[in-house]
Amino acid sequence: MSVEYQVQMVYRQEDVAALVKVLEFRRRPEKNLRLARKIGYPIFGLLLLGVGASIIAGIVTTGAFAPITIVTLVLSALCILGGIALLRRSDSRGMARRSWARYPNKGMTLTYTFYKDHFEETDAASGQHTFPYISIKSANEDAGHFFLFTVTNAAHMLCKESFVQGDPATFAAFLRKKAAVTMDPVE
Repeated sequence: MSVEYQVQMVYRQEDVAALVKVLEFRRRPEKNLRLARKIGYPIFGLLLLGVGASIIAGIVTTGAFAPITIVTLVLSALCILGGIALLRRSDSRGMARRSWARYPNKGMTLTYTFYKDHFEETDAASGQHTFPYISIKSANEDAGHFFLFTVTNAAHMLCKESFVQGDPATFAAFLRKKAAVTMDPVE
């Protein structure tokens, strides 16, 4: 079997941040909606925090403890938790840092080898996996990476600077021919 393309790389924190950005882009493909969430999440998160904290402060300062107070305290706590969730959701840099901290294969070399009829992913932790091109359901590209998404919802990230065989400039055309998917750019 002749090798068409080969990529050998070790993921860095910047690569995981790029993957988080692509996943966010794919989850919210409409530009106006992304902008609304980027602005709205922090605003509504702060509002929920403020409402919850002010209700709790009011109950504590008045000293009014009745059965309805417990329900009000629970609702206030839910407001605070919802506010925190919205603020964390709007922080893509924080999400990238947390993803990198949880990434178990730091320092491990991954190899992607592309043949005429399939591609293989190899690493020391999980060994070798083979994927037919037809399993690629979509693909994205940013300035430094290609992202391939398979039908099993697995994401394969290829750093353009890590191609050891084949030209990354022709990879999108190769993938379009083999997998019948276009490389959608990520803004």
